[in-house]
Amino acid sequence: MIHVKQLCMRLLLVIEMAGFGYLYIFGNNGMQALGVQRAIVLDLEKNVAQLKDEIELLKNDIYAWQTDDFYKEKVAREQLQMARKGDELFYIG
Repeated sequence: MIHVKQLCMRLLLVIEMAGFGYLYIFGNNGMQALGVQRAIVLDLEKNVAQLKDEIELLKNDIYAWQTDDFYKEKVAREQLQMARKGDELFYIG
């Protein structure tokens, strides 16, 4: 009788260990889910780095706009299609 009881307890222990192992790897908060979360974090870190670079470029543009008259004229001519008084304009149509 004791032998059967010990066998049942060992079998139950093995089943529990297998269940916990399955949940540890494949559960909602298991190792697989952590791998997915790591990939998301890496992607977000890349996005943050790109946005920091873009912010730096915009800061440089703002600084140039505030301090460099040539830059202001360049923007006015190229992006706003403005001309100075007396400039000759050529239209290609």
